[in-house]
Amino acid sequence: MDLGDGPGQYPAMLDMLSRELHGIRALGLLRLHEAALVELPGVLARSTGVDGRPGPGEVDTHAVEEALRRAVDGLDPGQREVGRITFGLLPGTRALPAKERRNRAAGLAGISVDRFRKHQEKLLIRQVAAAILAAAASGAPGTRGSATGPGSVALAPASWPSPETGKGPTTPGLSRSPVSVPAGRHRVDTPFPHGEVTITLHVAPIELIEGVDVLVSSENVYFEMSKTFRRTVSGSLRRAGAKKDAGGRIVDDVIAQQLRAWSERSAPPGLPVAPGTVAVTSAGALAAHGVRRIFHAAVTTPCATGNGYETAPEAVAEAVRRIFDLAGEERDSGEVPLRSVALPLFGAGRGGLSARRSAEAILGALEVALAADPDWSVHLVTRNPGSAGAVLDALAARRR
Repeated sequence: MDLGDGPGQYPAMLDMLSRELHGIRALGLLRLHEAALVELPGVLARSTGVDGRPGPGEVDTHAVEEALRRAVDGLDPGQREVGRITFGLLPGTRALPAKERRNRAAGLAGISVDRFRKHQEKLLIRQVAAAILAAAASGAPGTRGSATGPGSVALAPASWPSPETGKGPTTPGLSRSPVSVPAGRHRVDTPFPHGEVTITLHVAPIELIEGVDVLVSSENVYFEMSKTFRRTVSGSLRRAGAKKDAGGRIVDDVIAQQLRAWSERSAPPGLPVAPGTVAVTSAGALAAHGVRRIFHAAVTTPCATGNGYETAPEAVAEAVRRIFDLAGEERDSGEVPLRSVALPLFGAGRGGLSARRSAEAILGALEVALAADPDWSVHLVTRNPGSAGAVLDALAARRR
């Protein structure tokens, strides 16, 4: 399977490469020569211009380890050390059995071993696989230190933004059809009426974003956060912001309790708030990731029938406007030096909006917000590679 076959091939390659990396993790680097690798050697061969695939017993373990090391080194800072322990790349962990490496990685991540095994470890390995594929597509295995900063990975194929910066002549050629975008962080210069703005797109769970002052949660108009076991933006931020004991059990549901207190003070009991209303809470345990505030945007309205939700683009636009108004007020007060905001694709899950329509509503509101205050650093976040492709499509449309 060639890397140039088009975006439709990417998910299958990512799945195969992820399975091989799971095998490497289980064996450990000392037993790398025993790994039954098929896809990874071929990816490395294509990235270095070598034709064909190695045959049985011909796997270059040094090349595999080096590509793995570079990909892990390109993860966000909070994930980097966890990744090094997971694969035995950290000094003193190379000879450790897989179980012990997993235990240490879970401890560093601050979650239970079972939770780490079922969720974080799988996600981390998939991010490493995406970074290796992106480096191969750019022609340099494990590309790092690019202008996009630590944790950024190249976009591929060539119709996506430049592998190094997301800028330049390749940007107008962004695909007109949504594609699957590799996990990681990607920067794209985007034209607005007041000037060009760099939008940073994160293809990752929002709770893993580090160093952004404000993470925004999408809520319903009753300000009832999702259950902690759900993979929604609301549920994920609630879970990540809660205080937990050594076994990973929640002992203080910090963010949900603060939002409930806000509702009791500011909203009519038992009645919905106006769509676009925004409430502010602390970041709870996410403060350890450099997050200062969680903004809760009430954008989804429960359907009259069934269990779904409805989201009006106008509610998204109003929420974005209010988010930047509130953030500006808090920053100008001098209490909290807010400078960056990460927005999810409001309503693009169960909310009834397509990812493209949500992105368009957000970008339209950003025109107004950034024209009034252009100093904000803006981030868009989705864990779904296909939705990320829709965001790139919406960004590309602004250049046409």
